[in-house]
Amino acid sequence: MTEQLRPHRHQLIFLTALLAHAWLIVSPAWAVETYGRWSGVDVLRAVGIAAAVAGILLLILVQHVYRNNIQHSTYRRLLLIGLFVLPMIVIWSTTRTVMEGTKSVQACMSCHVMHPFVNDMENSSSPTLAARHYRNNWIAKDQCYSCHVTYGATGTLEGKRDGLRHWLYYITNTYADPIQYAGSYDNSNCMNCHQATTKWSRVKSHQALVEELAADRIACISCHGPPHPLPSERKKMASRSTTTSELGDHYGNSEPRRP
Repeated sequence: MTEQLRPHRHQLIFLTALLAHAWLIVSPAWAVETYGRWSGVDVLRAVGIAAAVAGILLLILVQHVYRNNIQHSTYRRLLLIGLFVLPMIVIWSTTRTVMEGTKSVQACMSCHVMHPFVNDMENSSSPTLAARHYRNNWIAKDQCYSCHVTYGATGTLEGKRDGLRHWLYYITNTYADPIQYAGSYDNSNCMNCHQATTKWSRVKSHQALVEELAADRIACISCHGPPHPLPSERKKMASRSTTTSELGDHYGNSEPRRP
C-alpha cells in the first residue's frame, strides 16, 4: 500500500513546489513595481508569467526527473497540462493583458502621432471636448478608449476597419502629418453616457433629433465643437514646439526634448 501511494505523494510534493516557485518568481517583482498596488493588467500579466514558468518546470520535472516514478496514465495527464492547459492560460492571459493595457492613455501616447491629442486633452485651458471631459473628470480612467470603444473587441465593424487602416498607415509610415481623421464615428460613443442623464434629456433639441442622432445622420460634434485640435491647430502646435526646442539647443538648454 505504501509503495502505491509513494508516486502520488511525489506528484503532490513536486507540483506544490512547482506552483510555489512560480509564484515566488512573479509576486515580488510586480509588487515592487506597483508599490504594493496591483492593477488588473498586472494581475493578468502575473498569471501569464506564472503559468509559463509552471508549464516549463512541469515539463522538465515530468520528463527528466519523475518520469520513472509516476504511473504512465499520470505521466500523460501531466504532459497534457504542461503542453496544452498551461499554454492556453498563457495565451488567454497575454491576450487579455494586451487588450486591457491598450485601453490606457499611456498606450495611446506611445505613438508619437498621438502626442498632440493627449497633450491637448491634459491641457487645463483647452476648449476641446476631450480636454473638457478630462479636466472635469467626467471619465475616471482610460479616457481615450472610453470615447473610441468601437475599436474594441465588441465594437462595430466600421470601428475595426478604421483601426486596421490607421495601424497599416502607421507601420508603413504612409500617413501625412498632421494626421486627419477620415473614418466614421458613431454617436453611440457619446450617447452611451450622456443620453441617460437628466441634463441631456432637458435639452429640447436632443429630444427633437433623437432619431437622427441614433442613426448618425447628425453628429454630436456638429453642435458641441471638435473633440480634438484641428489639423491646422496641431500643425501650429508642432511648429511652436520645434521652434522652442531649436532655441533651447541654440542657447545651450540641456533639457532633453520630448519624443
